[in-house]
Amino acid sequence: MKYYTRIAGREREYRFLRRGGVIEAQCEGQVLTVDLSMTGDGIAFSMLVDGVSHDCVCERDGDETVVMVSGRRIRVTVEDERERAAQQVASARPRGPMIVEASMPGIVVSLEVAAGDTVSAGQTLLVIEAMKMQNPIQAEGPGTITEVCVKPGEAVAAGATMMKIEGQE
Repeated sequence: MKYYTRIAGREREYRFLRRGGVIEAQCEGQVLTVDLSMTGDGIAFSMLVDGVSHDCVCERDGDETVVMVSGRRIRVTVEDERERAAQQVASARPRGPMIVEASMPGIVVSLEVAAGDTVSAGQTLLVIEAMKMQNPIQAEGPGTITEVCVKPGEAVAAGATMMKIEGQE
């Protein structure tokens, strides 16, 4: 698995492979052999890196890990490839034209925005009643309402276009 670290603004990519009782760390074409043993209460470690001994202490501080090794205090963020992929998906924002469609047949109860309004991600655009339940329909991303195609009290079919939004970054 790949891991990404950021120390003082510099990002590096690592791969770790377990080979018997040691770990092989690969970074930027360099391969290091690491023998790691936990000591004490789970935050202190004894490391043997390519035969050189290091004692280190690791503590969490928000999103960062503070590593104290060889008298140096290093703040590092660590992210594995799965976390990175999930973050990229979560931060992806719709851009360009967006069409708000009815997911099921229903009645438009209320409109919360009008053409020309600027909306943000998660903002309620309209409320539709379907199967005796009121369902708020929210903006997927930021943008400007370019067209409202429905009005309160109007019945809509599944897949009907209710609104158009020009997405923004």
